[in-house]
Amino acid sequence: MRYEDAYMKAHPFDKMVEGMLQSEMIAETTALMRKAIDNGVYLNVIINNRAGGNAPLIAREIVKQFG
Repeated sequence: MRYEDAYMKAHPFDKMVEGMLQSEMIAETTALMRKAIDNGVYLNVIINNRAGGNAPLIAREIVKQFG
C-alpha cells in the first residue's frame, strides 16, 4: 500500500484499522524476538502506525503473544 493511502486509511492513528495488519506480522515478530534472545542478540523492534493503524496497540499484541 502506498504511504499516502496508508496514512489516509489510518489517520488519526487512534485505533487498529481492519485489514491493515497482516496476521503473520505479530507471529513473525515474536519468533524473531525469541530467536534473538536465545542467541544472545540485542534486538530493537520498531513499530509503525502504518502497519495496522496504531503502533501502541500493535506493541500490546506483540507483548501478549510473546509473553
